[in-house]
Amino acid sequence: MHMEREQLRKLLKNDPFQPFRVYVKDGRIYEVRHPRMNQLADTFINIGIPSPEYAPPICDHTEHVRLSEIERLEVLPIPSPPATW
Repeated sequence: MHMEREQLRKLLKNDPFQPFRVYVKDGRIYEVRHPRMNQLADTFINIGIPSPEYAPPICDHTEHVRLSEIERLEVLPIPSPPATW
């Protein structure tokens, strides 16, 4: 098992979820902000890309990324909840 798979599995299962960025060796960058839009397998991840026109977001399409192509992962800050006055 690749180390990236275990890292990805943990990131996708975090509660509360913390968004993260996937850097691919060919220069692509994906932000994962909705854990249920993704499919993690032994050798790849299908990263769900949300449709910009729907709230709450729904998956528009997925991007297939081989785990061996992942350069690094970066955890992003948890967004602050909207202020209530």
